[in-house]
Amino acid sequence: MADCLRTTLLYSEKRPRDALFRIIEQILKDGERTGEPMIMSRLTREAARRARHRGQSAEFEFRHWDTTSKAVVKAMLCAGVLLGTDGLPIPPGITAQATPVAALRDGYQDITEAFLLETLVRRLGDVTTRDHRALAHALFRQFDRDVPIEDLEDRVVILLAQLADRIELLDDIYVAR
Repeated sequence: MADCLRTTLLYSEKRPRDALFRIIEQILKDGERTGEPMIMSRLTREAARRARHRGQSAEFEFRHWDTTSKAVVKAMLCAGVLLGTDGLPIPPGITAQATPVAALRDGYQDITEAFLLETLVRRLGDVTTRDHRALAHALFRQFDRDVPIEDLEDRVVILLAQLADRIELLDDIYVAR
């Protein structure tokens, strides 16, 4: 499952993804205050730079900030949570990287992670109700033994429920509509 996300350039570990979510949100708030939104390509690079710096300060050893920031921003773009100066989602395509990003859609984290889950269901084609734990590992693995796997499995089913208008359950197999 993680390999499926890797081949589509969407894979990111949960802890770095969460850090990048917070950093991107802060960068966009800073842009709101100055009235100067960043274009997406610069936002991606700046998020990686800040994440690398914060990670070093917090002694969080992670080497793939550039790749991960690209994956997270791509997932956010495809999920429709990055908003342009007109308040509308920035459409994926050739102009996206040059488009100023002004804000984030409410609930952007859940929407982005639901998009990743939907991508797995669509691409793999054989995801079943027995795969909740595997989905939790692929999407939310944090290498933190204090986070019960059951909580991560619950997160998977909550996100699947949010996708009820695009995914259905047929004989224990999740199927994209």
